[in-house]
Order: sequence, then C-alpha cells, then structure tokens
Amino acid sequence: MTPHPKHLLVLSAIAVAGLGTAGWFLARTNPEEVFRNSLRELKQGNHNAVLPGIKSLEAHPGFESHVSLLRGGYQLRRGYPADALVSFEAVDPIGELKAPALELTGECLFLLEQLPLAASQFQELLKDNPRSAHAHRWLGQIFYNLGAFDTAVSHLQDLIKLEPDNYLAHALIGHMAFDFEDFKVAIDNYRKALALRRPEPVPERVHQEVLRNLARSFIGQNNYPEALKILATAEPDHAMVLALKADCHRGLGNAPTARKLLDQALKRNPDERVAVLLQVDMAVDRQQTADIVAPLQRILSKDAHDTACRYQLAQAWQRLGEPDKYKREMARHKRSTKLKQELTEKNLEANRSPDN
Repeated sequence: MTPHPKHLLVLSAIAVAGLGTAGWFLARTNPEEVFRNSLRELKQGNHNAVLPGIKSLEAHPGFESHVSLLRGGYQLRRGYPADALVSFEAVDPIGELKAPALELTGECLFLLEQLPLAASQFQELLKDNPRSAHAHRWLGQIFYNLGAFDTAVSHLQDLIKLEPDNYLAHALIGHMAFDFEDFKVAIDNYRKALALRRPEPVPERVHQEVLRNLARSFIGQNNYPEALKILATAEPDHAMVLALKADCHRGLGNAPTARKLLDQALKRNPDERVAVLLQVDMAVDRQQTADIVAPLQRILSKDAHDTACRYQLAQAWQRLGEPDKYKREMARHKRSTKLKQELTEKNLEANRSPDN
C-alpha cells in the first residue's frame, strides 16, 4: 500500500526530529535506550528534554535508580543541588549508573560546598578511569578551593595531557602561580591559555581576568612594555586596566600620562585597589603623605587584613607625627601577618594531606 502524501510529510518530519515522537515511541519498548538518550541530553545541557525519559522509565520496573539519577540531574541543572542530592541517594551506583552517579553527585557536593566529599566522588571515578578528563577537571578546581595547590596543579597538568588545548586548565594554573607571585610560571600558563582558541562556555570576564593578571605579572617583573602590549587588548575602560596602564607609564618615567590615566581609573571606580595603591605611591613620590591616609582607610574598611595597605598606613602616621596611631596600625599589621602565615601553613598542610 502506497502511503498517502500527507503521511509522507509526517514521516519526513519525524525522521528530521531524530529523537522526536518516533524516537521516543521506539524507545518506550527499549528503556536502556531511553536512559542513554536522556543522559546524553542532560550532559548537553538540555535538561527539559530529560522529562519525557523520566516519565517513560517510570513505567518500567527495575529502572527506579535510572529514574532517580535522571531526576537528580534535572534538579541539579535547574539549580537545586540539595534536592538533587536527595535523589542521588536513591541511586544504586552499579553498572552504567556508576560513572554518571559519581560525576553528578560530585558536582552537587561541590555546589553545596562539601568539598572533601565532592573530591572523594571524583577520586572514585578515577579508580575506574584514570584518564577521565572530567574527574581531573573537577579535582583541579576542588583542590584549588581547598588550598591544596600542588595537588590541584597535578590534576590540571593531567587534564592538559588529555586535553592540550584546555584554556581553563592553563588559566587556573596561571592564577595559582600569580597568587604566589611566581610570575614566570604565571606568564607561561597565561600565554598558553591565550594562544588557544577560547571555548564558548568561558565567560568574557574570565578572559579579561587572564589578560589583567598577565599584565600584572609582567609589571611584577618590571617589564612595562610587554604589560602595555597585553593591556592594549584588554577592556579599555576597566578601572584596573587604566590603573595598570598608569603604573606602566610611571615605571617608564612618563609621570604626566600616568597621572592622567590614574585620574580616569579613580573616576571609573574610586575603590579599585590597584588604582588606590598607585595613588598612594604617587603621593609618596611627591611627599604628600596626608593625601594617602583616606584612600588607605577606604581599602582597609573593605579588607581589614590587607597587610600591604596596613603597613603603608602605619608609615604614614609615623611621618605625620602620630606615634599612637602608628603603634596601633603596626599592632594590627602584626596580627594580620600572623594570620596569613597560619593560612600559608594550612595550605602547605593541605598539600601534604590533600584527602584530609
């Protein structure tokens, strides 16, 4: 019997739809395929496409764990990690469920700030698949947040071996090196990141941070010409970018341009730390000590443990003939320095015992 032309149009539409009506109708008799299709949609970020699969699998005895996994994934992607975790607790993580259950539960725990438990999920995933880029990616981020930087770098380097063009892995290693003022390593990794094609999911703000930190690394090496080259590609009206350009021109002996750029930076954002610290330095250059007190106090009102600013404020009070204020600020500086030393020791301990 030859199909009616109207029916041919319907069949053509179904064929184009792929996992449309015909796909789900066929999958109703094949629950394993329903699950795999739904899981693929979930991984691709199409969380609403998971709902038909959940409904279909609910009609199949023995697929309760599959339903709980998909439901938890849907809740997670909708922004409800606590509800998702309850769903994942009902999953029996065996067979084809084990890897996705570990991945999604680990992500859930990370969002709930239960970092050691999140790490254990991805470490278990690595036992079955040591070449899991997904596990190394998450463990790099988790141990970075825990302060176990050596362990974080190790996982990120393993990730780079698996994905040599991973922009974020190079960028995160650069961030860690920058935080420790290891400017050579920071520059190397930031440059590697920028040499790669930036993947679509990487937000522009992350890319801009890489550019700014790369410029700051060059400034840390007193390489002002290279820093200016990088800043020429950064967001031109950003307060920090303007302040960094000013710092470069100051370092190159071009004081008028430096002051002009600094004024623009402070007008854009009076609380930009890089701009305020440069304002302080330039006031000291001109022996205008009184002018630096208010800007430093403004920074310290937002971060009481900014040791560099605290020390400069103490020195300012001393130069202004205020011994009591000098002693008070030095005592606060000493207390903050002690806390930062304790934090450094904790970071070293975290590197030695990353599972603790």
